[in-house]
Amino acid sequence: MRSRLRFWKYPISFILLLLVIAAFTFTYAWSNVANAPHERIEQPVIDTPEPDDVPEEPEPYDEIVDDPYPDGEPEDDPEPIEDDPVIYPEWDNFITIQMDRADIHRGSLLLVNHDHSFTIPNNLGLVNIVDTQTTTFRVQHSNSRLSGSIMEPLDEMMAEFFAATGNRSVTIRSAYRNYDTQRSILNRYISQMGRREALRWAALPGYSEHHTGLAFDFGIQQTGGAVTAFTGGGNTAWFRRNSYRFGFILRYPPNKTGITQTNHEPWHFRYVGLPHSIIMYQNNWVLEEYHEQIRTYTLEEPFEFEHEGTVFNIFFIEGLDVRIPLDSEFEISGNNIDGFIVTATMLPYDPEAVVDVYV
Repeated sequence: MRSRLRFWKYPISFILLLLVIAAFTFTYAWSNVANAPHERIEQPVIDTPEPDDVPEEPEPYDEIVDDPYPDGEPEDDPEPIEDDPVIYPEWDNFITIQMDRADIHRGSLLLVNHDHSFTIPNNLGLVNIVDTQTTTFRVQHSNSRLSGSIMEPLDEMMAEFFAATGNRSVTIRSAYRNYDTQRSILNRYISQMGRREALRWAALPGYSEHHTGLAFDFGIQQTGGAVTAFTGGGNTAWFRRNSYRFGFILRYPPNKTGITQTNHEPWHFRYVGLPHSIIMYQNNWVLEEYHEQIRTYTLEEPFEFEHEGTVFNIFFIEGLDVRIPLDSEFEISGNNIDGFIVTATMLPYDPEAVVDVYV
């Protein structure tokens, strides 16, 4: 009796048979796909021109475009264009000096008058005239004092006056005054002529140039020893015509009383220094007028003055930051109001020179 093979009775054999059939079927299908004809993608044909049809090579860039710099290429770092640029002087080398507020009230160009008072500092630098003078000139009071800074030009002026005139009667009658002395003089004048007229001859305490140590009054010593008024007449007119050469000015001339608010005082001389006394003398300016003029000049546009081959640049600086040109020797004076007057003695330019700074 023949027996029959029954797969359902042998599950493992049945699964293996199915896997064989599946593998055969996949292989047959892939073979048909690989051998099937594909659609051909046509590539574009590039029409390469014949040699005669090749366009000409383009011209260089700088020949077909207008030259953007017809006057030459700009510098590597051109300066930026600004509105209202700050223009410095040609030398444009300067230093800035930080001044103290008290410095505004120091210097030879202080303006002290009926409108601008002066506070006497502790370090005014006063010296006794008799002890310091090198020329033997008369001083009425042995304790009279002046600023030590003016003694040398005062000696020179007095020596030249004596040499020119032989007159030894000129005496320094009044020099530095403190507040009490000024008050005493004013009160005496008030008692003699009334307050209004007295203020035309003597300032209020705190408003007198005598507080600075830069001013003095001349007198004439008579044979008997008495000292009388200095009128500026005769050979003493020499001072009016020559004091400016030594840095002094006639402070209250007769034709400027409306400006100085002080009557003509032919005896009152004031030290302002060179070259300022020369400029004031040549222009017939009193100190008030000189201050008004110099205020209009700056570091960039200074007042230029030449004297005997020396060039001076003079200008005003408001505030405490004072700029000074490096190629100069200079002096700084407060104006006793709101700033400084700088006097720069210009030197020939030398980039290797070391310039001394004088303040």
